Amino acid sequence: MDPLWLLLLLPLAAASGWVTAKRERARPPRRRDLPEAYFKGLSLLLNEQPDKALQVFMEATEMDGETVEMHLALGNLYRRRGEIERATQIHRNLANRAGLDDELRQLALFELAQDYFKAGLFDRAETLFQDLREAPEHRESACRFLLQIYDQEKEWCDAIAVAEDLARISGEDWSESQAQYCCELVERSLADGKHAPAERQLEAAFQYDPHCVRAVIQSGRLASLRGNHANAIAIWRGLERMAAHALGEVVDHLANSYAALGDHAEYKKFLLDAVDRNPDSRLLAALIEVMKREDAAAGDAAGGGDSPAGQQLLLELVRRRPSLEGLCALLKSRAASGAVASERERQDFTVIADLLSQVVGQGATYHCHTCGFRARSLHWQCPGCKHWGTVQKQAAVGRRGAGGGVAAGVAGVEVTVADATVADATVAGAAAADNTRATAG
Repeated sequence: MDPLWLLLLLPLAAASGWVTAKRERARPPRRRDLPEAYFKGLSLLLNEQPDKALQVFMEATEMDGETVEMHLALGNLYRRRGEIERATQIHRNLANRAGLDDELRQLALFELAQDYFKAGLFDRAETLFQDLREAPEHRESACRFLLQIYDQEKEWCDAIAVAEDLARISGEDWSESQAQYCCELVERSLADGKHAPAERQLEAAFQYDPHCVRAVIQSGRLASLRGNHANAIAIWRGLERMAAHALGEVVDHLANSYAALGDHAEYKKFLLDAVDRNPDSRLLAALIEVMKREDAAAGDAAGGGDSPAGQQLLLELVRRRPSLEGLCALLKSRAASGAVASERERQDFTVIADLLSQVVGQGATYHCHTCGFRARSLHWQCPGCKHWGTVQKQAAVGRRGAGGGVAAGVAGVEVTVADATVADATVAGAAAADNTRATAG
């Protein structure tokens, strides 16, 4: 070939090569085909053979290191379905694989820790989550899981420390929970008779939450255990301003401390004031017991403390604070008194009072104002939502119903007493019976 033609073709060949290379670079990369094992594993899953499918997928992991994310997702799927053993096998295999990227290894360990947590293997989960606290991308989540573990294991000191760390990381306020953790330590110390540690733990609780009701109650208990009943009474009565709804929780403690001081008059004064403002049935029951003791000590002819004066006081309380508990107490007082017109009337009052007692006793008297959980006893931590300090006494509070009647409701049961007619009838019946006996005499 003529050299002249070669000189002319060289620039053309160079230009053609440049255009071809540019097109190759602009063309999207060809998608790599998935290994055949994945199609085999998928077929086994569709044919409801998960064990064989798992084995195929595990072998595929060894063959292809670029499918780690797919296996992590598969492990999560098994865990959500409750197949913890399979999920654990997948995540453990990935975490132990040689040559795996550090970030992916930490992700596999985090998933494995969740497998252990869901399986209830808290010691293994705790070890992994503690290690993962050093990884910035997993620190907050690891702390939250650790807090749940320490909560369930009742390791309160560790829970306080983790909550402190979590508050710094997330910016959330964990002070109320930390105060409750301290109160759990106080309960343990009081049960062991260790008053000095209990005092230090109470100080810590108030530092976290100055308005912790549980810590106030425990402070009064500690003072009473040390024989300082006057101080205990002052602490518990502080709840009148701070959390009046909790007075029923300490009424028995107050009774014991007032009795130790011999100050029965002040105790009755406290109860009269508390019952007038607080619908808690325990306060009313305590007041009734005080009146019975006073009447019995005075040798009242009605016997058992069910005097007309006591019934009149109960009637006034029921009118001011309508409740099933109050009405039940009034009916029982009437039935036990010697002022009934006949044995048949006594039986009627007894039957009605017993029925009301069953209605009140069947209801859930505590409820969580966060999730609505209901219970018959106080839980400082709600079993439903796991929040602390959200469960409170639900009083059977009355309200004016249609037509001016009084409605007293508890636990979904509502009883309407038109203008307290039944309550009025008890006292009116007693007066009529007295007049009848006087006339007959």
